[in-house]
Amino acid sequence: MDFSLSPESRMMIKVARDFAEQVIEPIAARIEEEDALPDDLLSRFADAKMLGMMVPEEYGGTASTALNMILITEEFGKCGSAAYWAMAMNNSVGETLCHWGTKEQKEKFLPSICNGSSYAGMAFTEPGTGADPTAITTTAVQDGDSYVLNGTKRFITNGHKEGCGIFYAKDETGRVTAFIVDKRSEGYSWSKPWALMGLGGQGLVDVFLKDVRVPQENILGEKGKGFPILLRWIAGERIQQMAFLVGMGQACLDESLKYARERGVRGRPMTAMQGFQWMLAEMHASIEACRWWVYRVAAKQDSGEDFQVDSSALKLFVVPTIQEVARKALQVHGSYGYCKDYKIERLYRNIAHAGVTASSTEIQKTIVGSALSRAS
Repeated sequence: MDFSLSPESRMMIKVARDFAEQVIEPIAARIEEEDALPDDLLSRFADAKMLGMMVPEEYGGTASTALNMILITEEFGKCGSAAYWAMAMNNSVGETLCHWGTKEQKEKFLPSICNGSSYAGMAFTEPGTGADPTAITTTAVQDGDSYVLNGTKRFITNGHKEGCGIFYAKDETGRVTAFIVDKRSEGYSWSKPWALMGLGGQGLVDVFLKDVRVPQENILGEKGKGFPILLRWIAGERIQQMAFLVGMGQACLDESLKYARERGVRGRPMTAMQGFQWMLAEMHASIEACRWWVYRVAAKQDSGEDFQVDSSALKLFVVPTIQEVARKALQVHGSYGYCKDYKIERLYRNIAHAGVTASSTEIQKTIVGSALSRAS
């Protein structure tokens, strides 16, 4: 088993690190304070060839791999900023369209996702459901060669920004169908962004669909078979989310090392004290374990194997492990860690999101446990 990274992967890590340090890190605090991303950020990701990473070149992508996507995600995680999520959504939705879409759909929607002129979105969650497809109330009624969508979607990233989104609704058969919706459509509107504990600028809104007309050719995959599309997408999103956590965990360790080296206790730096050395060692070991498991599941996705259960098991391990890393980092900083002047405060808040988004850790237990019970 080869654990070494290819020259291409190492190059992409460097490009992502430079972008994170030069573009995102200087504005991370302002993004949190203003709860908004710069208008030109998505196009800057496109210029850096970080959109459409798993999209073929013929549609404007770079034809890269899930592993390379994870590697750059980790670098952006070190900033502890939601600025990354705009790029992540375009990449994951673009890959989903590639996997399930028709040639015509790919030609119509992928180029703008890859060049940064379109903010992609994914809309399944509703006020009454976050995981159960039977609880969806959004409807899609056929009218001639179109479908008319009505309903409310909740916590939709980029739901208020121009582009396309994959929306899930119950068709006339009562089954879930995935539709590609133009967010400029008549009858499409949104709420103000939700105010979050962390991840300022992510731009989660409620989307209101009132008689939104969607052409029949915008059905993604097969009619009535939208849920498998969602399950595959969210499994990939989980891997990206865990890579983001690994990056933030590494930043927690880096910030702790920096603080402990500079903070003196009785004439010696904190790093000379065994108690702090043990905390730092535990943090390092935890991050390394998470890092390599993330890489393993991403490689499995690239190989074409089923990775949905693996991504759930991955999240079960990574979320509490990195949250414990963040807790220890806060303890290393003492009272200063609770101050917004220190980066650890932002990291601690942002790491808290992972247990309740991209499906909760409790749901992952059900997915993994059910899979193990069915295995022969």
